[in-house]
Amino acid sequence: MISVERELAEDADDAVRIVSGLLRRGDHGEAFRERRRTASWNVSEAGLLTPCVAEERGTAVRIRHGREALLFAREGDGPESLREVVRDASRRAGGSPFLKPRLRSAPAPATSASAEEGDAAVLAAALARAVPDPRGLALQLTFSQTVVSRAVITARGFIPCGTSRRLLASGVIRRADATRSFAFQSAEPFAAAAEALSRALREAVRPVPTTPPSPGAVDVVLSSAAASVFWHEAVGHPLEAEGGHRQSALSRVPRAVVAPPGLFVTDDPGAARLPGSFPFDDEGTPARRVPLIEDGRVVGLLTDRRTGGPDSNGHGRAADYRRPPRPRLSNLVVSPGTSPLEDLLERCGSGLFVREISVGSLEPESGRFFFLVSSAETIRRGRTGASVSPFALSGEVLAALQRLDPTRGDAGRPAEGLGLCVKGGDALPVGGSSPAILLRGLFVTPGRS
Repeated sequence: MISVERELAEDADDAVRIVSGLLRRGDHGEAFRERRRTASWNVSEAGLLTPCVAEERGTAVRIRHGREALLFAREGDGPESLREVVRDASRRAGGSPFLKPRLRSAPAPATSASAEEGDAAVLAAALARAVPDPRGLALQLTFSQTVVSRAVITARGFIPCGTSRRLLASGVIRRADATRSFAFQSAEPFAAAAEALSRALREAVRPVPTTPPSPGAVDVVLSSAAASVFWHEAVGHPLEAEGGHRQSALSRVPRAVVAPPGLFVTDDPGAARLPGSFPFDDEGTPARRVPLIEDGRVVGLLTDRRTGGPDSNGHGRAADYRRPPRPRLSNLVVSPGTSPLEDLLERCGSGLFVREISVGSLEPESGRFFFLVSSAETIRRGRTGASVSPFALSGEVLAALQRLDPTRGDAGRPAEGLGLCVKGGDALPVGGSSPAILLRGLFVTPGRS
């Protein structure tokens, strides 16, 4: 995708001059260019359908003056699109803080499908390995490969934000009367990502158990994948700076000890093998590794230029060129411990071992979180037992962190099921890596799927 990045930068000097001339005294802002190419395959138990290929190009100008923020967007990512959107910004059309974007044009048909045909063959083979016998299964899935190139233009220079490539899958799997949601993403090279998709899908098509877990309070061991979802919701979102008076359960207690000693949670956009990585954020600020919890203490906050000003730590992220950036997490990395999974199960004694969480959500101000668990087993006398049917798992962030067992798994593994994180209608790729953990006193509600 080097040629795409060169195309975005072909008028770099002229673009910097135009943006510099737009900003008046006291104004801060930048232009933003984006090119997005997505190849999608609808997938059923019969195989992959012909891919649908869409390419979108856009340019935006953002201007900040005090608390006022203006955003102007146009389709196209070339020099003329930049001039047009700058003219729009100069006129302040309609006096509205955010202009309504133009309607999206229909995706242009692919002129050559050779690359997609090769990718389709790899994905079809991965599907066949995962589902060698589709009898009794109904798959309604979408596989997609998305390639996004971005650049930011400030009054000081042209900043290439690089190109990201992700393989994603989502949808539902039905077997008899049971329905299971499925989500996957990987930023690994395509062949490795397809193999990881095959493994995840092979696990997901197993029969869904029908025995529900016992309701009420329970001790829970979360696998590496499930723990990554917990940290994403319980620590990542509460420590995204929102500004104003909207403080979360964690941002209200800076420097407070909220978890056992030895726990370190860091947001790391430089973790290249995780899907949320980027060298510069969507405001052109260098992306920085930000410690959020150090030795059990709240120490950090993820900021953009609106919330952090010139001290932004490079976490201003936009879903696309039409949307304003806001503070969002990237890749949440949790320090491993020294214990194998068997030790965590033994310390739990009796409870549940959660392998996969399909959906997670959090109410930041109250700290209440809610997870839909799609795969779990009972724990009896320190050993895993029978699988249980899907259920809801809930709790409160501060109470859960205080009851977090200090023993953690000895290996942190990338979470392939995090998928896209949606907040305020904006979907962004995120990643995570965590060891297995033991949480005590969470609340189980059976019968949710």
